[in-house]
Amino acid sequence: MHNCLSANWLALRRILRIAGVSALFVAGACSSDRVLAAGRAYTLRVIEGDGQAAPAGSVLPRALAVEVRDAAGAPVKASTVVFRVTAGGADGAALVDTFAVTDEAGRAEAELRLGNRAGGVSVRAYPFGAVERAVTLSATATGGAAISGVLPGNVGPGDTLAIAGILLGGTASAVEFGGVRVRPVSGTDGELRVVVPNCLPPGNVTVRVLSGTAWTATRTLIYTPRRRAMTLRPYEAVVIGAGELSSCATLAVEAAQEYVVIPQLAVRAEAPVSTLARVTAGGVTAASLFGDAGERFLSQRVRPRAQEELDAHLREVERRLAPGGRGGEPYQPPMLALTLGSLRTFDVITTLEATEFTKATGRLRYLGAHIGIFVDTSAFPSYTDAELARLGRLFDTELYRTVVGSFGPESDLDRNGKVLVFLTPRVNALVAANDCGQKGFVTGFFYGRDLLPSLPHSNAGEIFYALVPDPYANYSCAHAFNDTQRLVSGTFIHEMQHMISFFHHVVARGGEPEEPWLNEGLSHVAEELASRVFEARYPPPFGRTTAEQIFPDSAQPFIATQLLNSYVYLYSSAGHSVTTFAGSGSLEERGAAWLFLRWLGDQQGDTIYRRLVQTSLQGIANVEARTGERFATLFGDFSVAIWADSIPGVPRRQVQARHRFLSRNLRQLMARQALIAGWEDPFPVKPVRVPVGGYVEGPLMPGTMVYGALGPFSPGQGALVLGFARKDGSAFGLGEGAQLGILRVK
Repeated sequence: MHNCLSANWLALRRILRIAGVSALFVAGACSSDRVLAAGRAYTLRVIEGDGQAAPAGSVLPRALAVEVRDAAGAPVKASTVVFRVTAGGADGAALVDTFAVTDEAGRAEAELRLGNRAGGVSVRAYPFGAVERAVTLSATATGGAAISGVLPGNVGPGDTLAIAGILLGGTASAVEFGGVRVRPVSGTDGELRVVVPNCLPPGNVTVRVLSGTAWTATRTLIYTPRRRAMTLRPYEAVVIGAGELSSCATLAVEAAQEYVVIPQLAVRAEAPVSTLARVTAGGVTAASLFGDAGERFLSQRVRPRAQEELDAHLREVERRLAPGGRGGEPYQPPMLALTLGSLRTFDVITTLEATEFTKATGRLRYLGAHIGIFVDTSAFPSYTDAELARLGRLFDTELYRTVVGSFGPESDLDRNGKVLVFLTPRVNALVAANDCGQKGFVTGFFYGRDLLPSLPHSNAGEIFYALVPDPYANYSCAHAFNDTQRLVSGTFIHEMQHMISFFHHVVARGGEPEEPWLNEGLSHVAEELASRVFEARYPPPFGRTTAEQIFPDSAQPFIATQLLNSYVYLYSSAGHSVTTFAGSGSLEERGAAWLFLRWLGDQQGDTIYRRLVQTSLQGIANVEARTGERFATLFGDFSVAIWADSIPGVPRRQVQARHRFLSRNLRQLMARQALIAGWEDPFPVKPVRVPVGGYVEGPLMPGTMVYGALGPFSPGQGALVLGFARKDGSAFGLGEGAQLGILRVK
């Protein structure tokens, strides 16, 4: 068989296992698409987004949406729809993602960015494997933003550049030099004036304008670096690459001024290995270890808990299983009726390494619109029907709706339309009673093996496993009924994000699982989004046991972990990475990832989380593709926001939105966490003093930053040359993401 046919067949079989139907392959050329697939029995109709017009280079304001129904006219959930640009692609028209998965209403949608020239665009949508069932949607690119000229053509840092054109967006637009974005200092739709940024690489640099969601075509300038005195206003910040610091800029300082400097490595590495780095401030006459800031909490670092240990093993096994699980015969789910009181046998892991299994029988005791709860028949004592109904309603109406609305639909491999919850003492027993004090316990988990039905021990469906109440310590350490419900609810929504992510990355698109830092970070975002449901329902002072509470009692199971994790991370940010996890992530690393993604959601809107999940891309490449920005730029501004958000005595509006958490008050949250835990630091970030005329040095890992305080200065100090390099003075490499954030605070 030709290679192209083999590739098509493997991809088709993967999709068919989701749909649960048989397939017939007929040999022929790849272009003939002679495959009897699930889509053969499906019909599509356009339900939204057709016939839109928008400026060239912009994203259409409404998604292109189709509805998929089966032969009986019922909407099809978790079916893959292919979107393809068939006209306009030569002008740059492109879909954000060419695959989409239907939700429970059978809806699939795609975002279209128009090309850079006016004209028509056509998009074809069809069920995977059934191109003859295609429907066509159209759009029109009207005259969009365009640059007609720039002056001067040869620029340097600090020069004012005039950009002439049409529909440029005025001061609300952004101008990008290479990958660096700046705001115009003045402008109209016809002309912008912008100050050329410091420290760009020499030679040709491209310039383009972002007006709304529309990019102009690029113009090329010649950039000539030169050292210039850089002046920052109070609470203004800049992030400069380490390689350009000493050669392109000096910091103009006065006696009363103070700055926070933030050396950082905005990359991901395979392992959290540190590099000894040095930040200089005008000389080498003194020394102080900023490593002390990075190591303050390391001596008290908590060993990986049982839940995190299991998570690490499951995610690693999923990564190994994913390639082998994509082949095999099409999956046809058995016709199993979900009726209250019915029994089902599950394969359940019995070790934290997830290598051994046992059979366990559950009885279906709750059945809702989206959730079915099985309880292990061996569990004693067990939930009452009333207790299960309360837990089921929480899962079914609050948590399911939140996670699917935020990240996208889960699969429906078994075609029962439900996510199954199996409450079993096998989860309790994953940690022995005498180990609970040291290792904690496992609350619950999702295992991607269950979405790969060709593998042994796969339960071939969407299943969340959780512990049962054990007030008498029959199976492991004791768990009261109320405590169990509280613990399980937070874990459920966390693991549901993993379930949805694994489906979209591996099963639906044939990619690899998401990288641990982004996968775990998004699951912690899921918990926070559940907290927001109850925060909105119970504004202060309602729903709180004490007047001092920031969050209502009902939000605590979902937000408390995020506050603890982020506090211990900020206490030692140099020692724990946003992007480079050890295993499935320590408490500090999880706090780092959640903080970054919370800031990212504030900047891009919470829809960014859905876009990060519904893709085959991973990690930093995923973030850059979905945000349209360089990761180094995002990471640099995030590092500034950690310090600049909610500065005591400073009105929030004095700090630009890019350097703040817009939906949270970070210092208020950290002060509350310190009070709850009995810690003395209301804000855990403690900048190390950088001696003027000297340096600080210490270890720094990929995906981390550290904070230094610079100033006040001696009268007549004048300009100060800053540097950021390895301890031995050698420069960082281009791929190491070394850059220095500089924030003026006085």
